[in-house]
Order: sequence, then structure tokens, then C-alpha cells
Amino acid sequence: MLVEFIIPTYYRPAPLKSMLASLIAQTDGDWGALIMIDNEKNEEIESIINSFNDERIRHHYMDKRYNDWGHTPRQLGKQMSDADYIIMTGDDNYYTPNFVEELKKAVLQYNHPGVVYWDMVHSHYRYEYFECRLGGGQIDMGAFATRKDIAHDLVLNTEYAADGFFIEEYKRKYFMERSIKINKVLFVHN
Repeated sequence: MLVEFIIPTYYRPAPLKSMLASLIAQTDGDWGALIMIDNEKNEEIESIINSFNDERIRHHYMDKRYNDWGHTPRQLGKQMSDADYIIMTGDDNYYTPNFVEELKKAVLQYNHPGVVYWDMVHSHYRYEYFECRLGGGQIDMGAFATRKDIAHDLVLNTEYAADGFFIEEYKRKYFMERSIKINKVLFVHN
């Protein structure tokens, strides 16, 4: 599979449903989703996941409640993924219907770069355009895909700004890898 979305959730059924609906609406079906449930067994969350009746969507319960902005569930989830690219996103985000199609074009055109990133609309900025950059706090966890080998190697810490630290570590450790930007808004952060 081209890309797997690692999606931590605690108990937010409505946003999770919207996120999964944005994946189901993709024009290219080469994706998977791993829902990392940061909670004990939750029938309402399971019911939402099962309502999509799609084998590309799977879920995993955490051994305890981590309550660290979803970073520990993302770290553990990315290690469980075997997709070519991994996106560590959130349950309240969503992607444009052509997202996977655009990601696939970039990956093939640039011969499987280390990181692919794109622009977004960001709720913290009144749902206005947000130009993403690799560094300086100008990126969000859901606005980049990391090639599997690199994603598995790098550690996502549990600090609030873990996405920025992850990208800085990528740039330090993998400075020879190509990073590609898709100059389009493909992601909405909520």
C-alpha cells in the first residue's frame, strides 16, 4: 500500500467519522488507516470504524491511556505500519478527495523521496491558508508523509511540538534525502 494514516483517538466519534469519510472519498484507493484508540474498549468508536465496512481501516487499543496529544499512539502505530509512506495525523483532521492521487504522483515523479509535504488550511489560523515548510514550526503532523524506513527509524517524542522535533531530527539525520513539497492545499487541520 502507498500510504497508511496513523490516527490516534480517545473519545471523539464525530470528528473520527469525518476523518474516515475523507479517506473513503479518495479518488485513489491505495491507502490504509490504523486507528490507535488511546482508551479502554470503546463500543461507539468501534461502531464508527465498523460502519465503513472497509478492510483498509483497522484499529488497535493502547495498553493504557497516554493522554500526550496522541504522540505515543502515533509512535507505536507507525511501527505497526508496513505502507510505503506513513502519515501521523489526528482524528479531527481531513484530506481532500484527490490527496492520495497527488501523493502518488509526487512519490513516483521524484523517485520515493524521504518526506513529501503539502499546504493546509489551519483551524488555529481562522481556517485560512497555511503554507507549510520543513522547519521553524511551519508544519503540522498531518501535513507530511514519511517514507517507511525513515518513519520507523525516527522517534516521535511526547512533547507538544513533537511534529517539529520529528522534522528537525529528519533534517539532521537524513540531510541527504530528498524532501518534496506538493504546492497545493491537501489537508485541513481542526
